[in-house]
Amino acid sequence: MHEKPLPTMLMRPCAATAVVAGILVVTSGCATVYEGKFAFNDGWRKATVEEVTSSTQLSGTAASDCREGASISQLRDNRFALVAYAESGHLRRRIVALPLQPRIQAGNAVYIKLRSCSGEIALRADFAP
Repeated sequence: MHEKPLPTMLMRPCAATAVVAGILVVTSGCATVYEGKFAFNDGWRKATVEEVTSSTQLSGTAASDCREGASISQLRDNRFALVAYAESGHLRRRIVALPLQPRIQAGNAVYIKLRSCSGEIALRADFAP
């Protein structure tokens, strides 16, 4: 005895529902906004400061280093930080220029903007020194 296949009209709503559900699951993970202002989609990531010092005194290394594009005066006048963050389950490190305020120190929990070397770093509200 052969079973009759479901009519195409009954299968389409199920397929459409599955597609919509899949899209919602995929896009919901990318809509993270930290503290209402640091959007994941804009490049902001949670990070931890490992080291803070002058451009010539940093002992840590990183795959991404904002000192490479800095001017001589920026290298001389700015402080730099080695920060660690998670990306796709892997620990990554980046060297970033620091703004004068707020005063960032080793051990601080921060947000960094990954593709920016303009000192875009902010203390996390959940960090209690």
